[in-house]
Amino acid sequence: MNLSENDTILLKHILEHSFDEIFIADAAGMVLYTSQTTEQVFGIPREQIVNHNLFDLEKQGLFSPSVIANVLRTKKKETLIQETIRNRKLIISGYPIFDSSGLLMGAMSVSRDITEFEYLKKENDQVAKALQLYQEENEKLRKQAASPFLHRNEKMAKVFDIVSKVANINVTVLLEGESGAGKNHIAHTIHQMSSRKAEPFIEMNCGAIPESLFESELFGYEEGAFTGSKKGGKKGYFECAGKGTLFLDEIGELPMNLQVKLLSVLQNHSFMRVGGTKEIEVNCRIICATNQHLETLIKERRFREDLYYRINVVKIDIPPLRERREEIIPLIHEITEQLNRKYGLDKYFTPTMAAWLSQQQWPGNVRELRNYIEKQIITTSGNEIDLESDEDTNQKSSISANQEIPLDDYIETLEKEYIVRMYQKYPSSIKLAEKLGISQSTANRKIQKYVGTR
Repeated sequence: MNLSENDTILLKHILEHSFDEIFIADAAGMVLYTSQTTEQVFGIPREQIVNHNLFDLEKQGLFSPSVIANVLRTKKKETLIQETIRNRKLIISGYPIFDSSGLLMGAMSVSRDITEFEYLKKENDQVAKALQLYQEENEKLRKQAASPFLHRNEKMAKVFDIVSKVANINVTVLLEGESGAGKNHIAHTIHQMSSRKAEPFIEMNCGAIPESLFESELFGYEEGAFTGSKKGGKKGYFECAGKGTLFLDEIGELPMNLQVKLLSVLQNHSFMRVGGTKEIEVNCRIICATNQHLETLIKERRFREDLYYRINVVKIDIPPLRERREEIIPLIHEITEQLNRKYGLDKYFTPTMAAWLSQQQWPGNVRELRNYIEKQIITTSGNEIDLESDEDTNQKSSISANQEIPLDDYIETLEKEYIVRMYQKYPSSIKLAEKLGISQSTANRKIQKYVGTR
């Protein structure tokens, strides 16, 4: 078939602007044409291909294998996936070319660069895995909310094991732990797991009520008991608790003279209102809590030893948050969901931000973490809360200046902070490996270890 000059120009224009890479060779394997972008894809100058034999180029390893060489051998269509020396991945289809009499004239191949598609597929797979992990984490959190036994930390597992055993036994429980460690939460859990859960849960902070009002608040008073008393009198915390639970927080702050009266109530299971003459039976369960060492207060004569033994039937020590870091990220999700419901918002912490928060010291324990999360939810502009959206992150450090830890732990902490920060900028193992000068497999391991999104 003879082509006119216009036809030739048109054909050349089509070939040069094709999205795919095109090779054309004659029946002997001599390359007649390649696209202009051949060198960019295959890493071989065009002049080293055109007018050269594909069988020879295949033997030299420049094309391994050559799809056109296969087509010329088999006289059939061939399709294969090939990686070039430029690390490009191609899907190549070769086609035989016959004349009108059925004689083989040559062959052509069409190559499509699928490198970016492969990269996007990996990225999508990574996103899908991250989403699956996030959904699994949310499911664990929902189960944890329904069942307080699903705690990852070994110390907290022991705490809830004791809680499960004492919940339905009518004994006085003493909760000890640092301020903000979660004593209130444990007290609520004991109440909710007991047969009293339908009854009131009354909390009294022994350190927040003036001593002059303490007795009337705890035991109530009769009408006319003192100047300013209400008409008809008033119920105290014991009466309000009824058959439920009375939680006496910060029991170590209870004045000595009232410790005697509380001891009497616990011994006799009854009390009288201020100004009253009638004994009122105690039906509630007593849970006490303190962030102080009561044994030390006893030695200092600030707490009665007999009262200590009366309230210390079962003692539960609640570890500080720094000793149960495994719970920080689940706590972040749980607290965030609670506050979102409270304020009608849809804020969330990114994985890098949550990982960074899990490495902070939190001397105020869960209470400090909750206050921090609440501040971020209220003050952050967008829904996403990340390191860059928090002005306080540059002022906080996961290792305090005075903290003494093993060298390996110190180095690991620094490495984690660096990986988390770099992963925020380069959120894929390929990009991270390139920027850090490490292999992709090493980058993947560090992402799994420190970020937890792969």
